[in-house]
Amino acid sequence: MEEWKTLLRNDPTGWLLEQSNPAVRYFTLSILHDRADDDPEVIATREAINQSEPVSRLLDAQRPAGHWDRDKRPYQGASKHLITLEYLGYSGDDARVQKAIEYLFANAQMDDGAFTAGELEQGRRWVVPCFTANAVHFLHWFGYGEDERTHRALNYLLQSQRDDGGWLCSERVKKTHACFWATAKALRALEALPADQQVREVQVSCDMAVNLFLDNSLYRHHSEFGKVSPSWFQLARPLFASTDVLEVLDLVAPFVSPDDERIQEGLQLVLGKQDSDGRWPAERQIPVKRSFPIPFEEAGQPSKWVTLSALGMLKRLYL
Repeated sequence: MEEWKTLLRNDPTGWLLEQSNPAVRYFTLSILHDRADDDPEVIATREAINQSEPVSRLLDAQRPAGHWDRDKRPYQGASKHLITLEYLGYSGDDARVQKAIEYLFANAQMDDGAFTAGELEQGRRWVVPCFTANAVHFLHWFGYGEDERTHRALNYLLQSQRDDGGWLCSERVKKTHACFWATAKALRALEALPADQQVREVQVSCDMAVNLFLDNSLYRHHSEFGKVSPSWFQLARPLFASTDVLEVLDLVAPFVSPDDERIQEGLQLVLGKQDSDGRWPAERQIPVKRSFPIPFEEAGQPSKWVTLSALGMLKRLYL
């Protein structure tokens, strides 16, 4: 038995492979079972994702201009929906996805490559690195990795990293220290870059961000806003611009030993949340709006998404 499986109170992978949730099934096959993209079962599962009700509902709710509902703000009106489509494993060649991406490029990307969460034409510009980092991540997923505009966004992330290894939240918030949420999103985007883009500059940037987390026991850092947010310890998926201790553990996992004392508090906290069946609950409810018609799992109930994230983290940690 693989060592990471010995930390489970039971094996939930059969539950994760149920046909009723093809997105979780796909990522279970690829992440936990190491199935290749050309595996017939993987191909069939990805096709099931593309035809699934959550994907259809989300795509059908898009407005002709490329955003969703009446909300024209780039992040609320388009980016969150693209994050969700990626999260669901959608890989279809749909003109609506391309329209949403072009909407973002036209209405949110600034000259330095960063994406603003305001509206360019109305002058309300403010930059949150997590918005740009999430965009870099889903742009690669949807086939825009070689686009010059994606390269500019990536260069912005690399150039805006602070000497301590983190990223400032935004000019609007006026923070004087790294935002750990923004740092997690940036690290996630950098780690997911394809092999040919994992150049020395990217590797150094990842090392700096990882060391910032490790030197602060994953989530302990000074903040002018007081205590660490409780949401660090309330697991739920998808995370969008926020993060939690489970995601940070997953991000640092390739860089540390499972015995590293700097991760033990967070690791034991996550392990302690599993139930007797080896499943993890959703501890926060993802709100559902008319413009965002994707119901994720109910808070307080066992979550396939959180369980998949926990198992994926443990596997990466014990590789």
